[in-house]
Order: sequence, then C-alpha cells, then structure tokens
Amino acid sequence: MSMRHWDWSLPSGHTTFLGYATETAMTTVALAPLTGLPWQAAALTLGSAAAAGTVHDLRVSTTLGTLTTRAVSWLTASAWASWALATAPLTTTGWASGLGLATVGLAANASANRTENTRSERKKLLKLRRKSVGILLDWEDRMKRVARIEDCHGKDVQHWPGEVGYTVEMDLPAGGTNVDDLNGYGPKFASDLRLPDGCGVELFPGANRGTILIEVTLKDVITADIPYPEDYSEISLTERFPFGVYRNGEPALGSLCNDCGILVGETDAGKTNTLRVVTAQLARMPDALIWAIDTTGGGVALPWITPWATEGIASAPIVDWIAHTEDEARLMLKMAAEIIAARKAGYQQLMRERKTDNKLPISAEIPGIVIITDETASLPYDIKEMIDKVEQEGRAMRVRALVAALRATQDAITAMMKLMSKWRVGMTVSDAEELAYLFPGYIKIDPKDAPVAGSGWNMHTRLGPKKPTAMKVWRLVDELMDTICQATAGRRPKLDELSAAVDSGEHYPQRWARTLPDLYKGQKLTESAQYAVDNAGEIIAAATLLASDPVPQGSSMASPAPVVPAGFEGFGGAEELFAAVTAQLDPNAAHLAVPTAPAPTPAAAPTAPAPLPRPARPVDPRELGWELLAAAGATGYTPKLLHEALAAEMDRRKVGDAPAQRTVGGWLQAWAKDGKAIKDDSGQYTRYVAREAAVGPAVSGPATPAGSETAPLPEGLDAALVLQAVDLVVSTQFGSASMLQRKLRIGFAPVQNLMDFLHQLGIVGPSDGSKAREILVSTADLDATMMRIADELGYTTRDLGAMGLAAAAASHAKE
Repeated sequence: MSMRHWDWSLPSGHTTFLGYATETAMTTVALAPLTGLPWQAAALTLGSAAAAGTVHDLRVSTTLGTLTTRAVSWLTASAWASWALATAPLTTTGWASGLGLATVGLAANASANRTENTRSERKKLLKLRRKSVGILLDWEDRMKRVARIEDCHGKDVQHWPGEVGYTVEMDLPAGGTNVDDLNGYGPKFASDLRLPDGCGVELFPGANRGTILIEVTLKDVITADIPYPEDYSEISLTERFPFGVYRNGEPALGSLCNDCGILVGETDAGKTNTLRVVTAQLARMPDALIWAIDTTGGGVALPWITPWATEGIASAPIVDWIAHTEDEARLMLKMAAEIIAARKAGYQQLMRERKTDNKLPISAEIPGIVIITDETASLPYDIKEMIDKVEQEGRAMRVRALVAALRATQDAITAMMKLMSKWRVGMTVSDAEELAYLFPGYIKIDPKDAPVAGSGWNMHTRLGPKKPTAMKVWRLVDELMDTICQATAGRRPKLDELSAAVDSGEHYPQRWARTLPDLYKGQKLTESAQYAVDNAGEIIAAATLLASDPVPQGSSMASPAPVVPAGFEGFGGAEELFAAVTAQLDPNAAHLAVPTAPAPTPAAAPTAPAPLPRPARPVDPRELGWELLAAAGATGYTPKLLHEALAAEMDRRKVGDAPAQRTVGGWLQAWAKDGKAIKDDSGQYTRYVAREAAVGPAVSGPATPAGSETAPLPEGLDAALVLQAVDLVVSTQFGSASMLQRKLRIGFAPVQNLMDFLHQLGIVGPSDGSKAREILVSTADLDATMMRIADELGYTTRDLGAMGLAAAAASHAKE
C-alpha cells in the first residue's frame, strides 16, 4: 500500500497573498464576538503586513504605481477591520461595505499586476538607456584622449547577456579614418578602463568603412574552464562547427570543408585539448572521414581508437587511419593525392548534375577526408611538401588538412600551409612575435587577452572573424571522450569505392595490420580489432610498399634519362650539344665535329628496389639568422641589416622567403634576453652582437692571406668601413659626406678621408664644395665593384656576409 503524499505548497504572488489577508480579516471580524479581540489587533496585524509588503516591493524595484496601489489596499483593509472590531457585531450594511472594498481592492491589484511587467520592462529599459548614453559619451571622450581621434559619434550600445560586457557602435569622423587606424589600440583602451586580465577591448569593422564596433569584456569568462557540451547530435562538414566561446559568449567557430586549418600552441597551452575538441566535432559528422598523422607517438589519435581497439566500448574507430611513422605518413598522403585526382575525373558527372560549381557534394556515401597532422616541425621536408600538395589541390574534392605545431615559424608552418589555411588558431607560444607570422598585420596581440591554458585567438580570413579574436576552447576530459566514441561510432563513414580503387588503395585495408601491433604492443586487441589485423592478408611495411611502387610522373625523386638526338650521343654537356645542333641548322656556321659516342655500357642486372631518398630538412631561418650574427663578429647587426642578410642568404640557397623584419627583431631581443647576444643601443640604431664574438679579440679587418697585396688605407680607416661606405653611396646613388657620417657614426675628419679614398678607388668624383659628390658606379655594377674592392682589400666571402653585404658575398662566391 503506497503512502499518499500531500502537497502543502500554496500559490504565491502579491494578489494571492492579498486574498489570504482579506479572508483573514473577515474571519477575524466574524469571530470577534466569541474571541473578544480589540480593534487594535487588526490594525497592528494588517498594518505590519502593509509595511512588510511595501519593503518587499521596494527591494524588487516594483514600479511606483503598483507599489502605491498595494499600499493603499493594505491600509484600507486595516482600517475597515479595525472599525469592524470596534463596532462588532456588524450589521448587514457593515458586511456589505467590507465586501465592496475587498472587491475593489482585488480588482485594482489585479490590474496593477497585469501591467506591472510592462512598466517594469519600461523602467529597466529607461535605466539601461541612461546607462548606455553614459557609455557612449564616455567612449567619445576616450577616443579623443587615448586614440587622439576627435568628433566620434556613439550610435548604439548592445549589452551582452549576464552583464559580462557590451558592444559600442560608433561613427568615425570624416576624412578617411577607419578601423585600420585603430590597430593596436585595444590594450590601451583596456588599460584606460582598468580591466583585469582575461577582459579586454576588441575593435571590428562596422556596417560601413566609417563605422566601428567596439567589444568590451567586463567579466572574465576565459580563465574559468568551460566544459565540452554533451551534445552528440549529427552535424555536417559543410557547416561551420563550434569548438569554444568568445569573451562575449558567442561560439568560436571552425571550418574544414572549403578551407584548411592551422593550430599553433606551445607545450601546456591547450593545443592537444583543442585537437581533441575538433576531433570530437568531426566525429559527429557522418560525412567526414578522419585521418591522423602523429609520428611522435600517436598520442593525439590514440584516445579515439582505444575504445574500439582494446576496450571494446565502441563499435568502430573514430579515426579511420593513423600514421605513426614517417613512411606510413608518406603512404597516406600519397593515397590522398591519388584520391584527389580520381575524384576530379570520376565524380565529374555527379558535380554537373548537382550544379555544385565543380565542388564535390559530400555525404555519408562519399565522405570528405580531413587529415589532422600534429608536430609538423618534426616531419621531414618531403612529407611537408606532400601536405602542401594535398592542401593546394584538394579543396574542391573535399580533402582538407589541419596542421598543428608548437611554434609559428616557417620550419613548422610552410608558406603553402599558411596560404591555404584560412582558419587559424593561435594559443600561447614561446615567442609572442611568432604570432605575427600566423596572424600577419596584427603584431600587437596582447598576451593578457589569453592568459590561461586553453585560451587563444581564433581567426578566419574569409568567413570571419577576420582579425585574431580572443576565445576559450571547451575542456574535453577523458571520460567524456569515451562517451563520444560510443555515441558516434555507429555513424562513422566508409571510404567510397572510387577513392578506395586508386593505386595505393590496395594497401588501405592493411592499415590496421601495420599500425595496431606497434601502437598496442603487448596488449590484447578486441575481437573486432584483431579481425582487422588477421584478415588484412600479408603485412608489408609502409617503407617496402613505397619502395616497390613506381615513381609517379613528375616526381623529383627520380627522373628519366635525357633523350639525345641520333648522331649526337658523344657530346657531354647541354651547351656543347646545343652548339652542335645550331651549327647543323645554320649553313653559314662552321662545321663542328661530332665526337665519337662511347661504347654502350652493358645493362646491369636488376636489383631489389632501394628505399626512396629522403630529402633533407629545410633550413631553419632562426638558426641561419644566428649563424649570420655569430659570423658578423664584433661588428654585429641591426635588425634591419640582419633581415636583409638573411633574406639574401635564403634566396641564394633557394630555401624560401625570409620572415618579416619584426620577427627577426624579435629573435634578436630574445637572444639578448637569454644572454646569447649583447644589445648595444649607444648609437643611432640598436645593434646586436653575439656574446661569443663580443668576448673575443676585436678584429678591425680580415686576415690578409700570405703573399697577397692589399690596397693602402688612410690612417683611421679600416677595410670594413670602406666596403660599407661603397655599399651605401652606390646603392643610394648619393655621395654625401654627412650621410656617411650619420650612417656609419664616424667623425668629420674620418669621413672626409673616407670620401677622398673612395675617389681614389673610382667610386665617387672629386669634391665640389658643399655639394654631394658624383657617383661614378651604377647600381647595376655594385656587386662587381664590391667584389673587386674586396679582393684588393683582402676580404673573403665569409667576411662580406658577416658585414651584411650578402649580395656582394654571393657574387664573390660565384666568381
């Protein structure tokens, strides 16, 4: 027999309470002859209730009209009850008057309550409007004081939910002022507002170029952990997906359908958690196939296959393919490139029927492929080139890549990765200047905007936000990852038949047989995982598969022997062969004897295919910059000169473009901070010298080779100064003594001797009073002139490079 539960709760609200009070008053009056209560009892009881109700209404900011109606009702009830007790027993007329007053009071209060919400909202809106007007006036004054921009006009203020911040819309003054003029002012505005860390000010373009939006965060929502929302419903790769929140509470969105992505963050910055969150969102997509490259141990992808491989709590792996070795990565990327080519031809009719502008319509039957790559800096150069090719060619065929690295440098993020990745996420890095490489044009990113692990900046150059915006990534714990695997394993897609039929596709079914035994050594696999290993056929290592595959046409790893025309087999070089062919075609040309062709070499017996050559890793611009600084000796470099020398050296080596000058300057500052370099700001320009060179003996010029003769130098001059002067006057075509005095930081007498010596060398003309001297050497002849003078002064290529005269050094070495 179940126990009956009684509900003792009563309706709430002021009208209901007033009804209870009316019943109480009338009951008290009716029982007055029996109880003998004095009239003061009713006055005291109902008067106290009236006072308590008024205090309550004031605390909840009840409007004045409603508060007055309620107070009058309480006092009227108190007065009638007191009169009734004093004249008890009541007549019919007395009772009728009480009922009439009660009816009027109840009606008046019901009417007041019905309009209270409207009046209350109007009151709040008026209060908010007064506050907004104050904010607008404050920002107009702040633009004048901090940014020195007058005549700004505040248009509107939008307050965020929870009062965590607001957005100001402001018209800029006429005259061409736009949001670009306010780049870097966010931290200054935040300082003027006295905002704490985690809060800040961000500026965005408005509805037109003369309007800006100013987002101000007043409460820190970034430092607190924001858990991953337990939502496992289906989403699509064709749509943008959330992975965190901005400071204003709006979702931070990523995109991996039309665009590739870059994620950068140092150790303990939250990069791994961000990769997990992105993978979790991809797992919810039945039209996205996930491949992963992690040659440092597979830690990023392992949590997504362990529930299937060893624990048996998921019916399928979330990640479809893991490349845990370099050769497995090569095999994966080789197949990805083949899939791109096959899809372009095989799905042409489908794209025409769907009218998708030559872009593959993806679905669970034809899924897109997302390749997640972690620790790109540790990958060989040829693998990064293969990733570049996939990013460059795979957009329309929905083969995309997300690359992650510890640092935002060119050795980790190639120029092609940066070009093709419209979606970029930057966490904390070891050198804040590196974010300027990831977010070009936004060097003044304030690290205080993302002060904790898991926070960073999100940017999408095409879809927005088009500037790095502070955000916080959701926190995804291990237990929730297992739940996601269970919930989404059943909707993981299979590779479509067309893609699986490419040349490398015959090795695709063996992927688990090649990877699981290495990833789970000594562990027992589940029945499903063991079946994938046992039924893969013969297990062949990825390196062997790569070596046995034919080299694709156009590959740099092997090239066919050049075809030589019949009768010209005896010529050795291309120039000799070209001259012979020209002579044969030109009847007026002298006859050129054709050398006898050497005897053909017998064909060698076929040998086992050798492993493919592995190109060397690219030059790290930072390491090369340090080598140049160390080679400069006690002379050192300014940031500008080191950048120029680095650019020339990288161009000579054909290893890509040099980083921006501000990045090179950041290296010099970091080296000085670490004690590796010495900062000298005693002159007009700050100069940095490698400490190991500064502590050594000073060298005023290069060592003179034995037996060589050098040009005599005037007293007080050295060869290095002469070469720098030659470079300055010829490159600028301005023979001014004051210019040299300012640039080289020397006195008046030495600069006059230097100009006279340049006249002796044939660089400038004779003195003509106070006029600048005529330049006798053109800029086109600068390299040859520098090489000639360097030889006369006994300088070597290394000496020229150490002084920052890289162009002359290159010519000197070539000669």
